[in-house]
Amino acid sequence: MASRRSEARTRIVVGVFVVVLSALLFVSLFIIGQSEGTWETKTTIRTDFRTITGLRKGSPVQLAGVEIGTVSSIDFVNVEYECDPATEDIGRFGEGRTDNCDAFLFCGPQGLCSDLEPYASKGQHAPCIEDGDCTPEEICVTSEFRRRARRVAWAGPDGVCARYFITHRRVQVAMDIFEDKLDLIRSDSRATVASNGVLGDQLVNITPGMREELSGDRRIQSSPSLYEDIQLFRDRFDGLTEKVDTSLSGISSLFSQLNDERTINSVKGTLENVEEITRQMASGEGLVGALLSDDEYKEEFGVTLRSVRNTAVGIDRFVDRANQSLAKLDDSFQPMVDDARATMGDLRRLLADLKDPKNKSLAAKMLYDEEGKMVEDLEKILADLDEFTNSAASIAKKVDDGEGTLGKLVNDSKAHDDLVKILRNIERNDTFKRLVRHVIEQEEAEGRNPGAEGGDGGGGEIEAGDPPAADAAGN
Repeated sequence: MASRRSEARTRIVVGVFVVVLSALLFVSLFIIGQSEGTWETKTTIRTDFRTITGLRKGSPVQLAGVEIGTVSSIDFVNVEYECDPATEDIGRFGEGRTDNCDAFLFCGPQGLCSDLEPYASKGQHAPCIEDGDCTPEEICVTSEFRRRARRVAWAGPDGVCARYFITHRRVQVAMDIFEDKLDLIRSDSRATVASNGVLGDQLVNITPGMREELSGDRRIQSSPSLYEDIQLFRDRFDGLTEKVDTSLSGISSLFSQLNDERTINSVKGTLENVEEITRQMASGEGLVGALLSDDEYKEEFGVTLRSVRNTAVGIDRFVDRANQSLAKLDDSFQPMVDDARATMGDLRRLLADLKDPKNKSLAAKMLYDEEGKMVEDLEKILADLDEFTNSAASIAKKVDDGEGTLGKLVNDSKAHDDLVKILRNIERNDTFKRLVRHVIEQEEAEGRNPGAEGGDGGGGEIEAGDPPAADAAGN
């Protein structure tokens, strides 16, 4: 009985110990998960680096020094970034300025963030003043371009064409961060690869932002790491060193030429000539010496200068009058230009009216006869006219050859004389004349009868008096 009680007590103690231990383990796991952010909601953001210098999956992500997540993935990608050339790096933020390109990039003419090709050497790049002087694959590197894109690497001079590329090879880093911290990360936030202490592991440090929220892809721009800044400084220092070496080479060559015996003799001769010229000027010899020593020359030179000044004043007045005349001519010429523009407008409207399919005028049909009917009619008229001309020529030829009645009358003198005699005999025949007058009187009487029936008898008097008049005319 005692052993049973002892066994039951042992079981109870063991059970209590297991329960307490399980509770402690659960509380410990909860506290650890709470401290590590395991129970908090997370979201993913990304950024693109040129180099990550030892960053790996699981590295911490900090926001202004406070850990907010870890690196979830690292991939190599080829990307293109869109931008607006009219607003990128121009003006002030909040007044239309955009900043979609990384620090080492600039916004190219195609609307994509671009990077310059390294400088080759002198003579390999064409000179330019603006982008239009270069090929479509190049851009003109000017002082204004260098001012806008200060951190774009370029070791060459200004005023030359340089090729650029729009596709960039980057290391894309995806980061899982606490969702409640996303509101502190804005479009002007920057991600940098930093070191956790002097010998510590690499981490991603993000700066808080104040501008608009992140876009849909939730990409933030990256800032150059210390290693990239050192590399950029080294490249620029190498370029500067190369220029210094070139300058020192030129100076060394100059001194080598100065050590030449012929150069020394030439310099000595030049100095002797200068000394002789100075001596002549001091003693009043020559034109310059006389000008400096002779008062008469000085007075004449002063008169000449005053004359030149008066001439310049006259030229200025002439130029002013010419400008006034040109202004008047411009004022008079402007109405003529306006009239010419109005006339051109009328001509354009007239041509538009002629082209109108509803216009059935002869001019419209002649100018815009799409079906070709006017041409066909004109060709038919010309063919008929040609045929009529040929017929008339044939008749004229027959008349000229004496064929037919008309030909005989024109070419045969006997037929012509006979016709003249016949006409004279007819004119002298009284019987024929009376017959003709009788016919005429009958026609006139028929024309007067309607007036005689409804009139006052005046027609009868005229009719009664007509035959004597006719006879008198015949006699």
